[in-house]
Amino acid sequence: MAESIVFDIATEVLTKIGSLVGRQVSLLWNLESDLRRLEGTLSSIKAVISDAEKKQACNDQLRDWLRKLKDVLLDAEDVLEEFEFQAPKREVVRQKRSTIRKVSQFFSSSNPVVLRCQISHKIKEIRERLDQIASDRSRFSLIESTPVEVRPVILKGRETDPFLGASCPIGREDDKEKIMSFLLQPTDNNVYVISIVGIGGLGKTTLTKMVYNAERVNKLFPLKMWTCVSDDFDFTRLMKEMIYSATREDCSKLKGDEIRKRLHEILTDKKFLLVLDDVWNEKPQKWIELKDLLVNGVNGSKIIVSTRSKKVAEIMSTGPSHFLQGLSNEESLSLFKKYAFKDGEGKDFPRLIEIGKDIVGKCKGVPLAVRSLGSLLYANTDEHEWLKIKGNNIWQVDQDNEDILPVLKLSYDHLSSPLKRCFTYLCLFPKDYEYINLHVAQYWMALGLLKTSDKNEELEDVANQYMIVLWSRGFLEDFLDYNVHWTFKMHDLMHDLAISMTESEFAFINVGSHKVDGKLRHFSHGDTELCGEEFLQRIDDNSRSVRSIVFPAAEKYGDARIIGSFIRKDISKFKYVRLLHLCSILFEVLPNSICTLRHLRYLDLACNDSLKKIPESICELQNLQMLRLYGCSGLRKLPNNIRKMICLRHLEIATQEEVLPENGIGCLSSLQFLYLCECNSLRSLCEGMQGLKSLRKLFLTDNPMILSLPDTIKYLTKLEALAIRSCPKINLKMELQGEDHELRLGLKKFIIKKLESLVDLPQLLLQASADTLKYMQIKDCGNLEALPEWFQNLTSLEKLEITRCHKLSSLPEGIERLTSLKELKIEGCPSLIESCRNDELKIAHVPVVRLIDE
Repeated sequence: MAESIVFDIATEVLTKIGSLVGRQVSLLWNLESDLRRLEGTLSSIKAVISDAEKKQACNDQLRDWLRKLKDVLLDAEDVLEEFEFQAPKREVVRQKRSTIRKVSQFFSSSNPVVLRCQISHKIKEIRERLDQIASDRSRFSLIESTPVEVRPVILKGRETDPFLGASCPIGREDDKEKIMSFLLQPTDNNVYVISIVGIGGLGKTTLTKMVYNAERVNKLFPLKMWTCVSDDFDFTRLMKEMIYSATREDCSKLKGDEIRKRLHEILTDKKFLLVLDDVWNEKPQKWIELKDLLVNGVNGSKIIVSTRSKKVAEIMSTGPSHFLQGLSNEESLSLFKKYAFKDGEGKDFPRLIEIGKDIVGKCKGVPLAVRSLGSLLYANTDEHEWLKIKGNNIWQVDQDNEDILPVLKLSYDHLSSPLKRCFTYLCLFPKDYEYINLHVAQYWMALGLLKTSDKNEELEDVANQYMIVLWSRGFLEDFLDYNVHWTFKMHDLMHDLAISMTESEFAFINVGSHKVDGKLRHFSHGDTELCGEEFLQRIDDNSRSVRSIVFPAAEKYGDARIIGSFIRKDISKFKYVRLLHLCSILFEVLPNSICTLRHLRYLDLACNDSLKKIPESICELQNLQMLRLYGCSGLRKLPNNIRKMICLRHLEIATQEEVLPENGIGCLSSLQFLYLCECNSLRSLCEGMQGLKSLRKLFLTDNPMILSLPDTIKYLTKLEALAIRSCPKINLKMELQGEDHELRLGLKKFIIKKLESLVDLPQLLLQASADTLKYMQIKDCGNLEALPEWFQNLTSLEKLEITRCHKLSSLPEGIERLTSLKELKIEGCPSLIESCRNDELKIAHVPVVRLIDE
């Protein structure tokens, strides 16, 4: 069993108290005694938390005691953090202030005496609650112990690359061919429906993906659509998702009958394949309503339905259903060995294989359970640990009850506390949600979930390691690498597991929700039609200590107009909120009250083309680490004092300004990621970019007026990725200066797309990164005629992609010197491809060469 989450939180609170005890401000505010007493009480409670965690499964009262303890610890974090924010600024009232100003401030909420009383009262209240919890522990006969620490270490080998292409899943080739035969056979039906039925975790979605992506299917169906239905058979949502899947169109402007009309246009006279994944709806009328929309396709159109319900299959299928069975013992063992042993076979561990046979025998052929346990035991050759898993009776599978969550929980229990908290947080987003690693890192960071003992390690890197470990343990899947970021998903059963672990802290609010009682910490707004007032009506006043408010549905379907009080004034009531995910919420003005959210670390306002104004008061949010203004094309200007946001690490900008504020973004020394997108009037970046001492990623997209990169970019010594797309006038050439021949940069990825003015690569940047540059992509650069002779100096380059650069006719001389080059992809460059085919020796040293004609 890994260390407990409650133990971990208690440790964090004690650390915060320790940092305050003995400081002048705690003495000045007469809080020293309360803080020391709080520290002593919590230390004694912390000693028995591990034992309480072990015994809670069989004791409801003990489980309630732990819940109350966790609740008071989270409240303590809020109060102590508030003290940390305010104390340095409020130690004394300055004597030089006039009497009138003193009197007015005395009756103000910012008065230091009033503030001191407020915080003092809150700390005393926390201490009293904790004293009661300490008193109650005597009822449980708890013993002092320390949990075993499990560090989220990344093992070498298989675990380090979640992007490797998945081969055909073990034991599913026959199933694939049966589904293919259904799809390929001619029918007279306008729409033919095939259902794949099986319990959770059998691999219905994986099987469907195998079929959906098959080359034979691509040739047979000109139009393909995929939508995850889940337990919300919302007619409007499904129509929008089908439109988006077919065309990648933004549906935010479509309303009512316009949605139906657009889908009708897309389907008319098309032979299509539609996947309805994970269907739960057992009401025939809802299916009939959807089916009536799908009759406009050409005869022979097909629909694949995946479901756990036989009744769903009976309602929807027009032909025989395919009932997916569990894997055989041999197939299960083969899958288990693939994940449990470094070599995928375990030939050197016959005893472990014998134990493994017993373990997979209890999994009843469910691939998700087999993979989860194999991943749990990966590279662990301790026979005792294997026997402990074999002898654990909590995860035995009952296929009739579709009960494999206990198996998954066994793997969850063996995660470290930070990984548990990071994993469960992802359930705030809906099933089949596509997570972006850059954003997930900021979610976790905003809530203080990331831990590292290395002061030199960036938290973004820690977050990426967490994601890879969670993938290696089977908690995340479907990783897709986009070179500058990656995406992933969660299996729906893993999503169910995460929800089951968070019931007392998380609430999912939609139109059908009742009022949410109790002190919950995280809210997910699950319905784009639910307006602000209705959202607030479902939240009990006790829940104003919420830390996250997330609107994930709006991000995908883009039609949420949160009206009334929520954005305008009630947002300020959530004073302890750390994360506001308001992507695609449409409103015109962000209120000044945003400045009262001093705990806020993450603010996502992206994809709001109605937003016109950001108040200057936002610059008071000096703890803000993430600000997304991507897609806010109506935003007139950025705040003048953005330089005051000293903790910003991730910034995405859209603005109508021609020039960025002087001494603005260039002063953000903590900034690691900067993305300028759709700044249609912007003529240049800030000249003082050398102030961005921590910047690691710079992305420029759809900025038609930017003429050049500033020379100061060459001083960004930590820059690792530079991506420039659709900036047709930009000039990448920089002036050489006397000291530049010794310039050393650390660029690892260089990506340019749709740069009409590009005639040469930026020599200064790339040669200065010759020892570090690993990936280069050059795409749709029609005026690039040749790669320079100095290209052969990029000896660290591992992957080169060149796409639709029609004037390129040959690779540069000396390319054979690029001995690190592992993959070369050339697509849509006729002359260049012909040259490579005629002179294969030039690239014979490259292990993977892909020459793709248009």
